[in-house]
Amino acid sequence: MRIRSVVACVGLAPLLIAAAEPVRLQPSSPWIVDYGENSCRLIRTLGQGKALTKFVLESAAPGQMDMLVMGKPLATYQEQVPARFLPVGVATFDGRVAETVTNHDPAILWSNIRMIPDPVFDQVQKETQERVRNPAERPPPLKLAEQQTRKLQREQFAAGATELEIQARRGRPVILETGSLGAAIKAWDKCGEDSLRDWGVDPTLEEKIVRPVWALNPRGWLFGNDYPADMLNRGKESEVAVRLLIDANGRVTKCTGLSHFAEKEFNQITCDLIMKRARFAPAELADGTRVPSYSTRRINFRIAR
Repeated sequence: MRIRSVVACVGLAPLLIAAAEPVRLQPSSPWIVDYGENSCRLIRTLGQGKALTKFVLESAAPGQMDMLVMGKPLATYQEQVPARFLPVGVATFDGRVAETVTNHDPAILWSNIRMIPDPVFDQVQKETQERVRNPAERPPPLKLAEQQTRKLQREQFAAGATELEIQARRGRPVILETGSLGAAIKAWDKCGEDSLRDWGVDPTLEEKIVRPVWALNPRGWLFGNDYPADMLNRGKESEVAVRLLIDANGRVTKCTGLSHFAEKEFNQITCDLIMKRARFAPAELADGTRVPSYSTRRINFRIAR
């Protein structure tokens, strides 16, 4: 019996190895930069037939990046799905599971994804935590030289990233063979600069800002009783992303809802209340000149259980 057990295990080994092979999808379209009304999108499809998968990077404003991947190969029982860019990324970032509206295909959304080397990301996180340690105190000015260095590091990371590994199934990831993201990201960034001009924000001036806009009263924007009654009764929840345009006096001049997989009512009430209640200290240049700028924010509507 002991010999038979060993033989059986040896016989099964090739099958177990084969099952662990990743699902690899190659490009089936060129890169497309979509100049949307409220965002810039970088799109590429991979795979064919039932394996057709769409890869989308979306930005509501420069410096902010969400990633959405849709397709049947992403079917999973997990609520959070890790991903990372290869071969340049080691640490993973988690996305939340959803489905497409039209045909209910699996979809995964990653918000505020990282596209810089892991050590740089860790340093940025540490600096951010230090800058906001006292939420009532506006952080000190940024160092423009460091900002330029981070921009270069991001460009190098994008050029080196050739695959996206999505761990939708334990032990059998889906790998999108995107090819180098370098040139595609540069074209996408150009869309972001053009969008700033459309909003009335000077992208050249934006790069010179050392003190970004600062929310003076974020805790006073929305309260529990602001939850849309209809959405509450239906048990609906949402993460609402908004883009705010802020003038040189710190006044919010425009709010645009940018949510994914959300009822429009969440967007509307969020913007209505932010326009009414939000107050900002305006963006500043190194010499103290106040200039128009923008801010992106995320508001979570969750039902207490």
